[in-house]
This record gives sequence, C-alpha cells and structure tokens, in this order.
Amino acid sequence: MALLGQSWLVSILTDTYGDVPYSKALLGRDSLILEPQFDKQQDIYRGMFEKFEEANQLFKGGDAIEASSDPIFAGDILKWRKFSNSMYLRLLLRVAHKEEVGADAIKKIKEILEDNPSEYPIMTSNSDVAVLRWTGQGAYLSPFMGTRAQDFRATSLASFFIDHLRDWNDPRLNIPEYGTSGINRLGIAPVSGNYVGVESGYAAGNAEDYTKMSYFYSYDQNAGVNSLQTEPLTGMLMNYAEVEFIKAEAIIKGWISGSAETYYNSGVENNIKLWIPNWALPVQDYLTNADIQWDEGKAVAQKMQTLHLQKYYALFTVDLQQWFEHRRTGYPVLPKGPGLNNNGEMPSRMVYPVIVQSSNPKSYKEAIANQGADLINTKVWWQKP
Repeated sequence: MALLGQSWLVSILTDTYGDVPYSKALLGRDSLILEPQFDKQQDIYRGMFEKFEEANQLFKGGDAIEASSDPIFAGDILKWRKFSNSMYLRLLLRVAHKEEVGADAIKKIKEILEDNPSEYPIMTSNSDVAVLRWTGQGAYLSPFMGTRAQDFRATSLASFFIDHLRDWNDPRLNIPEYGTSGINRLGIAPVSGNYVGVESGYAAGNAEDYTKMSYFYSYDQNAGVNSLQTEPLTGMLMNYAEVEFIKAEAIIKGWISGSAETYYNSGVENNIKLWIPNWALPVQDYLTNADIQWDEGKAVAQKMQTLHLQKYYALFTVDLQQWFEHRRTGYPVLPKGPGLNNNGEMPSRMVYPVIVQSSNPKSYKEAIANQGADLINTKVWWQKP
C-alpha cells in the first residue's frame, strides 16, 4: 500500500512539474539528505513501474489488514491490488507514445489487459473504485470545506462543462428523478429553470452577469444536500470508468483486440452510475438520444475526441488528471476565447514553488539545466517529441 501511495503521489508531482526529487526524496530523517537531487522524469516513471510490479506481488499474498484501518477498501486486499494495477495502466498509457519506452509500455499494457490478466487484476466494476470518502469527521474533511461558502457558490460554471450535460439531457442534472430536495446529483444550480455557463476565456472586462449563470451549491444551502463541498465522491483517486476508457483507447490504437464501442459504452454508463447507482435508462438509448453514440467508421482523431470528451467527465474531481490527459492527447478540443493568456496555449507544467528555489537552490538549478527553463511552456519529458 505504501508503494502504491508513493507512486500515486509522485506521479501527480512529476506530471505537474516534470523532474522532481525521487530517489533521494524522503531521506531527511534517516540519511539527513535535506537538499535532494531532482530525478529525470523518465527515471521516475521507470521507478514507479518497478514499484507497481513489486506491489502486485505483495498484494498477491493477500495478507489481511484491519478493516477499521482502511478508509478506502475496508481491508479488502484484492481491491487494493486492482487499484494498483489500474493505476499502473494509467501511467503506462501516459508514456506509450515515447520512442525510448513505448514498445515496452505497450507490451505491458497488452500483458495486463489481454495476455495475462489473471496476474494483473484490475478494476472490474464500480465496487472497485478508489475513493477516500469525506465523512466530515476527524481527518476526513473535504478540502473543499476550506473555501468559504459564499466564494464556493460565487463561481460560474464554464459553458463547455455545463452545456454538454444540459444538451445531452444528462441524468446527473435531473432534479425530479435523481436529485435530492430539489437539487440535482452534481449540486448545480439552474437559472430560471435552465443551465447556463459562462463563455470560456472571455475577454477582460467582458464578463457576463454571473447572477445569470449556473454555479455549484455551497454546503450551507438547503441543508447542504448534494453540495460538492461535502460530497464524498470528490475524494476520488481512480474510478472504473477511466479503466474502461483506457481499454477503448488501447483498441483504437491497435494494441489489443476487442470492441472499442463496448468499452466506451461501459465507461459512459459506469461513470453515470457512479454518481447515480439507480440510473435505469439503457446506456445505448442515452447515447443515441444525446447523439454521442460510438461510430466505428470515424477516423482515429474523431474517435479520440469522442472518447476523451467522455473521459473528461469521468475524471471530474480526480485530482489533476483532466489536465494531464489533455496535455497527453490534445483531447477533448477545448474552446479558446479571446481573453486567454499564453496565446491560448494550455500550460505544459507549473513552475516550481518558490520555496524549492530558496531551500534547495543547487538541485533546482541542476533541474532546470536538464529539463529546460522553469516556465509554464517548457514541456516535461513525456510531452516532448
């Protein structure tokens, strides 16, 4: 579990910043290494893959742990093993296009999904999703509760996010059938009976009237019913729908056999049912009515757009994965309003925190000499051609 947890944390750090301390990190107490060197991202990924392999074998032993000590899977070691191998798949996919490691990554993806699945069990239903559910008690308090209620509900939703859900007649916006106390499952406020989003990237000084835009309810409205501030599912680490979309992409790219449509449909259905377990409409009817059904005759680029638009919603509240996946694929295609900075380009990374520059200057300088300038447009290793 520690190997998995370390790899999960480091994957977010390296995909956010690029090169970060890894092999010499966390050694301040025992080895007095207070200014650790930054490892190259390629080496970090290699190290994480080794940890996933080791974790799989350790989980295979099935040693029990106290259910009360496990807030994610209540002591179910098989679910931990599935989570670990599913995250392994996520990160293998992220580097499968890189010439220096791609062949091995694709081979391992095929081994996990097709050649030797019994050795690498992965998530097979929504009962396997990894969620640190916020209970509101003790340490399990949602970080969204750190935002003042009036600030949380004062932010308008982007039209790209809300308009699709509205136009698809998505059940997560259905108040009467799947809502609670007049609030839909995602805790989004309608405006005059409709859902309206603000233009993405509007020009400075041209903001629309936010009082006429949909927003997320705060916890103090309607006794906090269906507010993302208190929603347990916002503690999402990884879900089953993401795994199904990974399979679909692997088929599109010819790495494994099967039906991309089957996994696409499953991903859509299970993402909705994660939020609304009692949703009863056949997924094919939903997709057809929304005109987002799979079309095997489309070009690869069109399939990727269709797939990753749905994956975008599956990754909602899953740390920074939407950003990582968009950087990897360029999908879904996002609107570029006239007010966007950086020439309308999606940042490739975040700059290192100032405290890193002041507390570890030597290693910081070595890192930017290796990776490139400490700027938002400097591509990390897996983004470079």
